Amino acid sequence: MFPCQAFSGAPACPLRSTRVRKAVVTTRIALVCVSPLQHDSRVLRHAALLADAGYDVRILAQAPLPLALPAQVSVMPGPGSDSRVRFGMVLRQAPASLLPASADLLYWLSPTRLAARRDLLRFRPDIVIANDWRALPIALAAKRASGAHVIYDSHEFASEEFSDSRRWRLLARRHVARIEARHIRQADAVVTVSAGIADALAERYDLPLPLVVSNTPSWQETAFRPTGDPITVLYNGAVVPRRGLDVLIESVRLWPEGFRLMIRGPAQGGYDQHLRSLAEGLGERIVFAPAVPPDQVVSAAAEADIGIFLLSNSTTHARFAMPNKIFEYMQAGLMVISSDLPEIRQVVETASCGLLLDRDTPHSIAACLAGLDPARIDACKKAALRRARDLNFEGEGAKLLALVARMPARGLG
Repeated sequence: MFPCQAFSGAPACPLRSTRVRKAVVTTRIALVCVSPLQHDSRVLRHAALLADAGYDVRILAQAPLPLALPAQVSVMPGPGSDSRVRFGMVLRQAPASLLPASADLLYWLSPTRLAARRDLLRFRPDIVIANDWRALPIALAAKRASGAHVIYDSHEFASEEFSDSRRWRLLARRHVARIEARHIRQADAVVTVSAGIADALAERYDLPLPLVVSNTPSWQETAFRPTGDPITVLYNGAVVPRRGLDVLIESVRLWPEGFRLMIRGPAQGGYDQHLRSLAEGLGERIVFAPAVPPDQVVSAAAEADIGIFLLSNSTTHARFAMPNKIFEYMQAGLMVISSDLPEIRQVVETASCGLLLDRDTPHSIAACLAGLDPARIDACKKAALRRARDLNFEGEGAKLLALVARMPARGLG
């Protein structure tokens, strides 16, 4: 088994898959993730899976890192302050709005990407998994240099990801679309998180249908817990705009007695302070809880009763959304309440584990909760646990292992 490589003081890695399969050849696999690794559960799961299968795995990502690591990590320079991030968007992405070809040159005006390319070429991987569009040109540099095979793992529908933001549409969209369009066909395989994104990528870029590896958590046995008092509604995930958190907090003022809201996740850009100001006067009806490591998300969520997710159905990207938090809620044994989005609807209705909102408004959320009682919630919680036995990474990870196993150890020798 590949040892758990970590920085000094890190504990043994808890992310290991329970199913271990030795690779015939010690193939070197790099996972490139141009974002902080600490809360990227998908990259951590994939790295642990591949390391357990006997591959020599290296992760290239930004700090902060989790305390336990499933493989060696090359740390890239971080993005810096929020003002630097905004300045970088204007400098490197906005010119493509007028001159799309500029995206190819300006992409590399980033110390983070240059450092990632340098470390990747030194590693000389046989296979590179590029996580999202930012990593794709970096991965293809290894293909040109040493014949590495490239798997493009599209976590989002990149060219539509923030299309509800006017600033993003004006400053970044054409840059993102140009980078993905120019490089995606050079990848040896494309993987994504939902059938909707797979269909959209295949249609937009005239590709074979990408492989869907759902963003499910590794299996953890969770005991059924009867609905508590108060009834806890949990939002777990990044505390950022466009997640409906302001609407959710506003709705709490209309909730029936006996319900409380818990918001847990990493905050970005001080947005949590904005939410705390919205929650003034609500007292203990709202709890802001600190983020937990990816391997503890399910066990921490099991303390709640209902998992909630809001996302406006106003963009193409939103209609394809199948976030990992839905699967995490189910494995934690929670009833699911969500915006009515096609991918989520299929999962929730098939499992009979929750309800879909007709509108993402404070009154609609409050009305949904007012129609619930502990017996109804408990029935959904039990249904979620039953379905979660099949919706976990043990099954989804096998698809990724099979894809990797089909690739020769070295593309061009």
